[in-house]
Amino acid sequence: MTNYQPQRATAEWKRSESFVKDACSLAAPHTTYTASMLLTVTSAFVLWCVRAQGWPLQTDVIFSRQAIDLYCTQESPERSEGTRRNYRAILMRVSEVVAPEEHPDAMTPLARKRVAEPYSAREMEEFSLWALGQVTAEKRRRAMLMLVLCAGAGLRPSDVSTIYPDDVVVDELGIVLTIHGTNPRTVPLLRPWEEWMVAILAQAPSDIPVWGKTNTTRASNLLSNFSQYTVGLRPRSDRLRATWIVAHLRAGTRIKELTRALGVEKFEHLPRYLEHVQTLDPPHYRAELRDAVSQ
Repeated sequence: MTNYQPQRATAEWKRSESFVKDACSLAAPHTTYTASMLLTVTSAFVLWCVRAQGWPLQTDVIFSRQAIDLYCTQESPERSEGTRRNYRAILMRVSEVVAPEEHPDAMTPLARKRVAEPYSAREMEEFSLWALGQVTAEKRRRAMLMLVLCAGAGLRPSDVSTIYPDDVVVDELGIVLTIHGTNPRTVPLLRPWEEWMVAILAQAPSDIPVWGKTNTTRASNLLSNFSQYTVGLRPRSDRLRATWIVAHLRAGTRIKELTRALGVEKFEHLPRYLEHVQTLDPPHYRAELRDAVSQ
């Protein structure tokens, strides 16, 4: 704890450092969280309180349930529900230790886990322009690849950095990707993204991943770490993946084949994805089920 510094030290951090470390030092023996986790989450929260809200460094103000509630429900709304729940749990544990009297009100319920919203066709057109509009050739290539692999094949960020040129087969049936790792599988690429994939492969060295060399320690952060330094409104990889899933559901892809491409045995949250698939009118509904045949 003594040596901890946030990645971007600011004037606010110099003023808040002892306040944060004192709170974490008191809370640490009473929690199961590591010192690193406590400091990372608490320092970001306190800096937000000071910088964005202008609140004084008072324990009863900063670690009140209302402050934690506001931070976890409104700050960075693009965070996943799971992340926000984890942050709330950590901050509440610190608050219970350093400000036990500040717990009178019920917290705003966080929604149960939900799936990411797919992008509309118009939004995907804008993201294609986003990729082509990056200021360097390397950023354009990676932005294009992010769209190809996530919106064209439904890959997770952890899959992206594992793909080498030899894992991409181009033949008369289209393009298919071989995914290694914890969920090995093959995934056919959606036709609209094939041209971009071929162009990217033409420039890719054979001895490194198609994405290129990376110094990201957590593969799950690969795409977010990249996109945050791009220009323009950037896409989210989980929403691109949802767009791919919903595209297949709308096209009538068999669930068994879709789970095969996803690399899972059970299709979690299928009903929530189906909310984005239009219901057939009665005549088409009847025809769809009447003409079904067993194979």
